[in-house]
This record gives sequence, C-alpha cells and structure tokens, in this order.
Amino acid sequence: MQSAERFDGKAADYAAGRPAYAEELFDLLFARYGFAAGDAVADIGAGTGIFTEALLRRGCTVFAVEPNAEMRKTAEERLSAYGGFVSVAGDAARTGLASGSVGAVTAAQAFHWFDADAFAAECRRILRPGGKVVLAYNRDDDSPLLRALDAAAVRFCPAFRGRCGGMTEQDGRIAAFFGGKPDIIRFANGREEDERTFVRRALSSSYVPAGEGKERYADAVRDVFARFAAAGKVFVPRTTWAYIGEMDGEKTA
Repeated sequence: MQSAERFDGKAADYAAGRPAYAEELFDLLFARYGFAAGDAVADIGAGTGIFTEALLRRGCTVFAVEPNAEMRKTAEERLSAYGGFVSVAGDAARTGLASGSVGAVTAAQAFHWFDADAFAAECRRILRPGGKVVLAYNRDDDSPLLRALDAAAVRFCPAFRGRCGGMTEQDGRIAAFFGGKPDIIRFANGREEDERTFVRRALSSSYVPAGEGKERYADAVRDVFARFAAAGKVFVPRTTWAYIGEMDGEKTA
C-alpha cells in the first residue's frame, strides 16, 4: 500500500481529532527564521491543512501539496476562504511547483513517509536561496495514558509500528536529511480532550484497519478513555517538535 492510500477513509477523523501545533512555533518562525506575511510557503504532505491554516492566518501564500484526494478535498473545504490557499495534487518528490518559487518548505507529521533523498532534491529545486525547511511533529509525551493507547494499537492494529512510523525524537534520518544538525525546537502542546475527540484522534492514524477491525480498536480506545477520564475529559500531554535548517546543513540561527 502506498503511503497516501493509508489515509483513505480517515480525512474526517483527521480533521476532527488531530491537534493544532503550538502557536509559539509559528511566532518563532516569523520572528527568527524569515517567515513573513505575503511570502510563499510549500506545505508538503499537507493533509487536511492543520499546519497550512496556521500559516494562512499569518498572511502567507501556502501551496498545500497533498497526494491523498480525500485529505486534499477536506483541506479545500476548510481553507478555500483564505485568499492565499492553493491546493496542489502532488507529493514530496514531485510537487509540481516552479523552481525557486517558495521562501520556505514545511512538512508536518509527514517526513517519515517521504523518500528523504527525493524530498531533499525537490526542496533544493523549489526553494529560493537561503530558504528554510521545517519538519514539524506533534508527539504525545510518554505517560500511562499513551502506554495504554499503544497497548490497544498493538492488540488491534496489525500495521502499528510505533508512532510517527517509528521515527524517534532524535532520529538520525532527520540529521541526515539536513546534512548536519538542524535547530531543534520544542513547545508543550498538551490539551484536554473529550471522548469524541480522543477517539477520532486515535482513528485518524494510518495504522488503523478498516471495517470490523476499526470498530474493535475504537472500542478499546473508549475503554482507555474511561480508565483515565475525569469529569468527562482526559488531559493528553503532548509536545510540538520542529527541526529547522537549510539544505546545506548549516544551522540557521
């Protein structure tokens, strides 16, 4: 199965359940890393447009590049009112964008799906000189809640190989992509979730099976929620991680 196909049937859960990224990250990108209102950004693997929207709110023109048609349609329905939103059917190796057309490239919750070498070549092609690449992740922090969720995934989701495709916070693939050590930024981004949001976030994951398997996993997630909930909510500790660099591997700040 191609990586884009893993999200077939998951767009509604993705849009409803996935958290936004820490606002402090965007403040930092605009204050320190050259992001500016009116500039063009390519958001690769944009999904339903969660990261895209944060850039649009700050006045960027965003080329939201997404290979999955259902995810792309959901982003279009959510974001077409923004004048700077441009939906693009493409992928990390073939964005279809013009050479030297963007000031920055972002990829949120997506880099682990890419052919890193092909993505690096495409970044070099579409970026203007000095343009930054930002790889962002929302990662649930280690906690009894997360361990219980992972146990449910191991039991009911045969494709589960760990979160973020098994990519760790200090994964060597990220340093190799940048050709050196990128800047690593972290911001706390936990939130309270009701049962509906908690379950839909879990069901949005690529490893969740379809049909009856999905329903069994959903029931297990509801059981986890019931074990940890207080006053109808659970607090999910989470961190937004960002890896920021230029394709020559030099540090950017």
